[in-house]
Amino acid sequence: MNDTNSRFPAFASRRIRLIIAAICAVLLLIILLLGAVPASLLQSLIHQELQGASDREVEIGAVSRDSFFSYSPIITVRDVRVAQPDWAGKGDFLIVKSISARVAVLDVIAGNAKPDRVRIDGLDISLIRSKEGRRNWDDDDADSDDENENPAPVLTDLDISNSHFSYTDRKRDLSLDGPISVDSKNGLRAEASGTFLKSKATLSITAGTIAGTDPSADYPFKLSLQSPALQLTAKGQMQGVLNANRFTASLSARAPTLKNLDRIIEAGLFGTQPINLRANIRHEDKDWFVTKLNGSIGRSRLSGKADILKRDGRTKINADIHAATLDFDDLADDAGLARAAALKKRIGPRILPNTRINLSKMGPTDGQMDFTIDRLLSRRETVFRSLKGRLSLDHKVVRITNLVVGLKSGKMTGSVQVDHRSGAPKLMTDLTLTGASLSDLIGNGDIITANIRGRVRLSGSGDTVREALEKADGKAAMVASGGSVRATVAHVLGQNLSGAVGKIIDDPQARVPLRCLVANFQASNGILTPAPLAVDTEISIGRGEGRIVLDGEKISLVLRGGAKGESALRIVDPIKISGTLTAPEVSVAGLGKAEAAEKPSLGDVLKVATKSIGSALGIGSSEKQDQAFIQKPKSLNCDAVVAAAMR
Repeated sequence: MNDTNSRFPAFASRRIRLIIAAICAVLLLIILLLGAVPASLLQSLIHQELQGASDREVEIGAVSRDSFFSYSPIITVRDVRVAQPDWAGKGDFLIVKSISARVAVLDVIAGNAKPDRVRIDGLDISLIRSKEGRRNWDDDDADSDDENENPAPVLTDLDISNSHFSYTDRKRDLSLDGPISVDSKNGLRAEASGTFLKSKATLSITAGTIAGTDPSADYPFKLSLQSPALQLTAKGQMQGVLNANRFTASLSARAPTLKNLDRIIEAGLFGTQPINLRANIRHEDKDWFVTKLNGSIGRSRLSGKADILKRDGRTKINADIHAATLDFDDLADDAGLARAAALKKRIGPRILPNTRINLSKMGPTDGQMDFTIDRLLSRRETVFRSLKGRLSLDHKVVRITNLVVGLKSGKMTGSVQVDHRSGAPKLMTDLTLTGASLSDLIGNGDIITANIRGRVRLSGSGDTVREALEKADGKAAMVASGGSVRATVAHVLGQNLSGAVGKIIDDPQARVPLRCLVANFQASNGILTPAPLAVDTEISIGRGEGRIVLDGEKISLVLRGGAKGESALRIVDPIKISGTLTAPEVSVAGLGKAEAAEKPSLGDVLKVATKSIGSALGIGSSEKQDQAFIQKPKSLNCDAVVAAAMR
């Protein structure tokens, strides 16, 4: 028993050694056989690779190898035809008279062939991309975000002769075809003609030689696409021969609209006025870096830089944009401006912008952009002068923070947010106005001179800023402490006819101090109501009631006033403000529009005087007329009402 046990380890050891030796012998035989894989087996593997997952029709005339035994033989394939996938239509995707390539046998068997020496003769290839982005040169049905799944080939030599290509991109509306060649003397050359956006177009691509070039060395290239719809040129270097995954380049682009350039780069850009842009870019696998951008859009001049990164199926953008001048009209193409003009003609001018805030087409995009605009341009009179802030986008929530809007006098600061995570976009604003001149804001000359402060906190839902504010809740306030008012206007505000007429005759330019002005409106479903609306001068006080309807921007307000001192004759009718925010109509105590208060006609004054005298004598008087003015006005607690409005 003990003897048997003592022999067991030795017996097991010999058996293990025999097994290992047998495995090694089999592996050696397999390795030797791989070096002599027959061409018939290679033909089957190549057929399977060309057919791919789309199960397209493939024909191969013959396959041969240059030597009986080699782990990296030169494989020659003749008379190859690959049909188009069904979705691309009839015809052939690829026809090749002959193609020779040096490949590693193990890579071919594993379905991961990486040729480093290629000779192609008689190539005719038809590249097609559908409107949905499907590409006939991919096995999958759509664009792949993962460029590393198809690494660039490592080529030490490439020769293409007697060859032709066509490219039909239905998503870009681009169609080109022409000859292509690669040789040791001229390098890569491709010249094509066709159409882009239904305009004639030509494409030229040139690159360096490949034979004798280190496959990992910088590889120069030039590209030019010329069309009335877009003139695009690029000059740069790939990081390796034909390595389109990594390169740097200088680009220039001219086009009637930025949207035409977006047809090529597909970055989700929009229609604009004509562009003339230049940029230095770097492409690294899935990421793009715009290291320097400058140029013009319409009459706007801008510069900047941006990083566009692909991470976890999302696009992340980090940008810094500076505009010496910017006209927001430049950020719409002619069709967009025509639509805006037609809308304005149909509904009239509007203060609330019709800027679209629906982000449903943004997709999985995040990031932030710091922007500075030195001078805002406009074809219409505007108080806006400059703009800066930070725009951030995170899972369909847009925030504009650190916002500073420079005005003709003063500035507006605060933040704006658009939340599009569910349902209609939700707009929220929190803006503060400081240091502005009332005359600059409303253009009333020197009727009232005062520095204005304000606070706007509104929120609502809609596809545009206008739609959202037409249903907004919150508040909008404007206040002034100090300043002065033309005395005639102050008397009219107090509905003091005798005082107003006296100043018109005696000293029409006389002024009185303004204690405070408070226009504090509460908003509910787009309807603004005073809470309060009041003007307090040294000699009079006025209080307002009514409402402003943001849907249509309609105004319906009444100011009733009273004189703080003695009033020999009161004006019966109050001040009425109607019309729209764009074109308000002010009826000043029966004297007609506001302009008439400065220089009313004798007939207007007599008309008001007759009615007021009749009221004073009890002729035609009524409770309604008695309530037309404040009987015993009390001064406002200006500090308290101003503080409440600004909260």
